[in-house]
Amino acid sequence: MPARNQRLIFVAIAALLLLRADGGAQSFTIPTAVISRLHHQYRNMGRVATSPTRSRQDTIGFKFVSIDVPGAAGTIAAGINARGDIVGIYFDNDFNEHGFLLKDGHFTTVDVPGSLVGVSGTLQTEANGINPAGDIVGDYFAPPGASGAPECVIAFSPACRRGFLYSNGRFSDVLVPGKKGSIPNAITPDGDIYGCDHDDDYFGSMFGFLRTRFGSFLTLDAGGGELANPARSVPGSMNNDATPDGRTIVGLYVDPASNAGQYHGYIVQNGNFYTYDVPGSTLTQIWGINSEAEFVGLYDDSDGSEHGFLQRRGAALPVTIDVPSGPPFNSVLTDSFAISPAAVIVGLYSDSSGNLHGYAAVPTK
Repeated sequence: MPARNQRLIFVAIAALLLLRADGGAQSFTIPTAVISRLHHQYRNMGRVATSPTRSRQDTIGFKFVSIDVPGAAGTIAAGINARGDIVGIYFDNDFNEHGFLLKDGHFTTVDVPGSLVGVSGTLQTEANGINPAGDIVGDYFAPPGASGAPECVIAFSPACRRGFLYSNGRFSDVLVPGKKGSIPNAITPDGDIYGCDHDDDYFGSMFGFLRTRFGSFLTLDAGGGELANPARSVPGSMNNDATPDGRTIVGLYVDPASNAGQYHGYIVQNGNFYTYDVPGSTLTQIWGINSEAEFVGLYDDSDGSEHGFLQRRGAALPVTIDVPSGPPFNSVLTDSFAISPAAVIVGLYSDSSGNLHGYAAVPTK
């Protein structure tokens, strides 16, 4: 992949690969029994009516569809709701970032107005998540000197990267009190928002957060309220999504959170923290979970190739998600970022020419 397109992935998806941090996190591998228990829990809650029941004995196939904003230099599909509306990021020919909404076959640009931070025009924007009501969350880059973002002094620095909520035609900030920046990644049907906060770097000062529908915050920092053990903290973490009831949160962290440490996925269930790694992988990140507690993400294999994955209900092992390497896709890399209740997966792939495309993977069984 050309270096330019690699850089675009890292800008758009903050946690991918090359970022560094300070501190450390304890590691606990999630037992298969925990995965089975959480899937059983959601099956018994009656949350499976929107999609067919799947078990470890089932097979599953996908029909892949490319998602490309017309005229864009690159596209990433980042979020999907139960209705099938998709949000994401596209790059114009000057490689500026814009959010987009794909609804009923039509693309709409979602750009944060500069007035949110006291400047004119629009701001570079990433749309990351959408709920059934059409509320969209994501992040934007404030310009240095903006009166509404006094911490932003170096263009595109972490302190300039701030979260937003777009609801009922209005943009508002999503910022953890006392932190300079944030990256919201998902919003539930009830309006709870999941993401990560940071200061002047990403992982060194970064912790996963939840902003409840009532406006209060919980975090993975010590005493932050998300973990059952108030003395524990998970630096270098990102809350990326959660089941609608909030009992199961998924995300990623780096351990140690310095020197380009090892990336792991994680599950927080009822306040208990578990590491999740795809077997045999050298890197794992979890990005999305649906109402049935099926989750998706990405991993690197021992050869350094990157793949998407789906952890299905009742399955001991995840399913690899690769956009086909043959025409018309010619994919050489796949990442999975979100999954709908009907198990439609969205993400990005890079073709053999280094071009970025979004995709939707629709189950055929």
